[in-house]
Amino acid sequence: MAAQPDRPHVLLVEDDEELRLTTRLVLERQGFTVTVAADGVEGLARLDEETPDVALVDVMMPRMDGITFIRQIRARRGPIAELPVIVLTARDLPHDQVAGFDAGADDYVVKPFDGQVLAARLRAVLRRGAAPSADGIRVGDLLIDRPGMSISRGDEPISLSSTEFRLLEAFLDHPSRVLSRGQLLDLVWGDPDWGDPHVVEVNVQRLRSKIGAEHIVTVRGAGYKWVSG
Repeated sequence: MAAQPDRPHVLLVEDDEELRLTTRLVLERQGFTVTVAADGVEGLARLDEETPDVALVDVMMPRMDGITFIRQIRARRGPIAELPVIVLTARDLPHDQVAGFDAGADDYVVKPFDGQVLAARLRAVLRRGAAPSADGIRVGDLLIDRPGMSISRGDEPISLSSTEFRLLEAFLDHPSRVLSRGQLLDLVWGDPDWGDPHVVEVNVQRLRSKIGAEHIVTVRGAGYKWVSG
């Protein structure tokens, strides 16, 4: 189905045919345009043909599982590397959720799910990526283009997921202030009581590995603080 300008475009990657059809119908009734793929390999092929606004990806799939799929798109260059991704899975153990976030997922929905709740989670992820931001700035050897949601060191671009970039913006908007886990959950994920206790730690660690650990200091027992120099 061709994307329509007033309807957010979802790439649904799900191997269960019945669930794939049902989820597609539910999301179309909720105002989304939906492109479907039966596994990660087919999902990557769809991304070569079109650019959706968000991806909804099952974890356990043949040929290429959802975690590998996410890692593949995060390793790409250009807008696709920053595509918001929601993991859809029947497995809700903490280490399964951490694996998804560590691969670059932005959110996590456990089966069985309510269609309206799923649609709301998709819209929430899309709002995060569409949030207005101020002009770009330079921090040490980093050049941060906030309107363009891009960052580079010298002439080398640094690939950040949309969640990682929102986390970076949260620190930039509160320089030298210690931000607790709850405050970061509220600023980045829109919910100070978001259920996974590891999501902030995982994303901070991933952001540090890309921009330099010296910029984000852990304040034991309190949270994290941004350091420009």
